[in-house]
Amino acid sequence: MNLLIFGDPSSNKDYTPIFNAIEKLEYHLIGFLSDDAEKSFQSVNGYMFYPMAFVYILDYDFLLIDCPSENLPSIIEQAPNLEVPKEKIKSIYWLLQQLMIKKYEDLKEPVIQETLKYWKKNELTVFNQHMANYETTFHEVAIDEANNMPYIMFETVEGKKRKMYYPPDYGNIIERNDGKKYIAGILREQIPTSPHLYIKGDHKVKDGDILIDAGVCEGNFALRYVDICSKIYLFEMDPYWFAPLYLTFKDYWDKVTLVSKAVADTTKGGTIAIDDAVNIPKSSSVFLKMDIEGWEPAGLRGARRILSNNKVTASICSYHNAEDIVKIKSILQKYGYKTWTSNGYMVFTYDPNIWETADFRKGIVYAENY
Repeated sequence: MNLLIFGDPSSNKDYTPIFNAIEKLEYHLIGFLSDDAEKSFQSVNGYMFYPMAFVYILDYDFLLIDCPSENLPSIIEQAPNLEVPKEKIKSIYWLLQQLMIKKYEDLKEPVIQETLKYWKKNELTVFNQHMANYETTFHEVAIDEANNMPYIMFETVEGKKRKMYYPPDYGNIIERNDGKKYIAGILREQIPTSPHLYIKGDHKVKDGDILIDAGVCEGNFALRYVDICSKIYLFEMDPYWFAPLYLTFKDYWDKVTLVSKAVADTTKGGTIAIDDAVNIPKSSSVFLKMDIEGWEPAGLRGARRILSNNKVTASICSYHNAEDIVKIKSILQKYGYKTWTSNGYMVFTYDPNIWETADFRKGIVYAENY
């Protein structure tokens, strides 16, 4: 199998995992395409840079574009003069797909076999067939002229409309054919078929709950329940979101607290343990949602008192690192929690170690202690 890559191994990106994947699969890398004329016919890491015109001359089976699979259609669309058969153009993550097919083809697990079947006609993505029938939703963007902040009207579980704000330079605002601006797919990961589903059946935020939202981002999870919760703690370490969150929850600061530090197992410097940040009476009904980029095990270790002394319903992200699911379940079960996982699997392509682990991961660990 001869491959050609449109990318740059002399850049800051580490191509070693990609080279290793090619070696494991016993494929052959011809070289790299470059639109930088100065690099033409130079050799980097033993691989030749070819000018773009050589895409029509070289003998290769697939041209791999160094981009996420989700971005490939738009890249092909923006290069209409690239006269290469579309079936020969793949995302770089096609290599990961081939590794995983080899690894799992004999595993008798129906959902994984369903994914392998889906891959026969589709590229690997984070959610694969679980999102195949998702119809993108669009929220129209308006501008709050008092502070030059974009916002959308967001619906709570009680059907009330609330303004949810975004930073002025938010990159996911798009302009559609009607000339208006929108944000797409805000709740995409919360549709019923999603492996990243926080709320499922009776596992939900209840009236009067204290909500701990660790990893808030724009705050859509907490805002959904802002009217039914008795108290909300927002944990968000990125200053990028502070001003939007302040405006989104400005009418609720009597019961909403923003903790602007990273969640961890101890409180020091820029990190804080949940136990040190919240003031919750014993036996309170608590919903704990945690999506903190792989720090979930540490975050749970820093919430020992909350987990031990209260009636906690938890939805904890478990896909950032390959070993997280074992750690998360072990911590929760140590405190007497029943645990189970979301349906389906994710392939978390944003983890740089995914090229080595080449694994399917459960998105959420659910837990309850009552």
